[in-house]
Amino acid sequence: MKKKKVQQIKSDLCKPDATQPAVAKKHRISRSTISDIATGRTHKDVPWPEGGPPVKRAGGQRKPNVDYDPTNGRILELEAEIAHLRDERNRERQKAQAGAKQRGLFKAMTDVLTDRIIPIKPLPPVRRPRRKGQIEEHCVMHLSDGHHDQVVVPDECGGLETYNFPISCCRGERYVETVVEWTQQTLHPQFRFTDLWVLAYGDHTSGEIHGHTERSYFRNQFKNCFAIGKLHALMYRDLAPHFRSMHVVYVPGNHGRRTAKKDHHGAHDNWDYLVGKIAELYCGDIGNIDFLIPDAFSVNLDINGVGFHVFHGDDVRGSLGIPYYGLQRRQRNLTALAHAQDGPRIRYFCCGHFHKPGVVGDMDGELIVNGPWVASDAYAFNSFAGYSEPSQWIHGVNPKHGVTWRMNVNLRSDREQCGPNRYKLEFNPDVNIKGTRTGRAPGKKRNASSAPA
Repeated sequence: MKKKKVQQIKSDLCKPDATQPAVAKKHRISRSTISDIATGRTHKDVPWPEGGPPVKRAGGQRKPNVDYDPTNGRILELEAEIAHLRDERNRERQKAQAGAKQRGLFKAMTDVLTDRIIPIKPLPPVRRPRRKGQIEEHCVMHLSDGHHDQVVVPDECGGLETYNFPISCCRGERYVETVVEWTQQTLHPQFRFTDLWVLAYGDHTSGEIHGHTERSYFRNQFKNCFAIGKLHALMYRDLAPHFRSMHVVYVPGNHGRRTAKKDHHGAHDNWDYLVGKIAELYCGDIGNIDFLIPDAFSVNLDINGVGFHVFHGDDVRGSLGIPYYGLQRRQRNLTALAHAQDGPRIRYFCCGHFHKPGVVGDMDGELIVNGPWVASDAYAFNSFAGYSEPSQWIHGVNPKHGVTWRMNVNLRSDREQCGPNRYKLEFNPDVNIKGTRTGRAPGKKRNASSAPA
């Protein structure tokens, strides 16, 4: 920098009202350069104008105000009011931060949706009377790893699977039909199922932590959860008339998290929580359905006098889709907790996450691992050639004998490529049955081939 310009900068710095940012802006140089000149770190050879360098003030100290009278009563009153307002602001800020942690984004959403969602109309009851000699049990249906908003095309997984939201609606129809047929017709001569338990333990949506939102069916995470919650509500509506009461339990999975790392204090900060709350709001007028959505990643249940522990399973390590690490330790700790709480002994542990249905019975109790709704996808196929037939568990629970029967319901059907019959939910007109954009121009009529199922 030339000496002449340095002299001009020093002259400007010596002015009474000069500030370093203003001088830097005037000469179009960085503020750090002005600071170096003002403090003498650079250009010491250029003399200062008459009067010497500017007087240094302490950081943040204002220039003295000659009109300020510290004994003025009005000034003292205003200063006290400012201090009071500052303290009140800090208290409200702390309350807001605590409230934001306790009542997060999804609870705020549910508060708004409570006044906007119109509950669906209940269906008339069709329960059959009890026959002599029938065994009364509770029926349990498992609902996990639906990934209803996921889009899978055959080219990504070797032609093994085609999956999107309309296909998941078809599989939901088949699941409900199978539960009703099995409990009300096939087993009705010997069994009478008074209560139905729905154990919904996570991954109903693929979430946003792995960038799935951009590849999801509706391309919008709120729309995804809204559609999935309504799909679940329609399933519960069709099941409720056949049972005296329904108990729906939701615990979150790992895909619904908003952060990559699991926060054990943020179970409700999860998209799966929003799915459960939307389903609950839609079922508000169905009197025999009650919902349990604990602020926890697992829950202990007393189902017909038998202890169940329900969790998603992402905390359990496994290999090739088979969970084994940590199960024995978890079982021992939970058994001790159940005894400490005077609850029933936990005999069954239910989880999903691994997309491999099965039952592990070599522990003190049984581990029931639920299957997925989607057979395979690009990650599973390319990483470890993963494939599992879409299925979900249902079983009966007897107060004396525990689980007396079980069936792994196959969710595939021959008509699923034609679209759903009862559960037709569409929020985005530019999405077709293959889960891709139709690409039509705005205002252009849709042809028959691009109409959504």
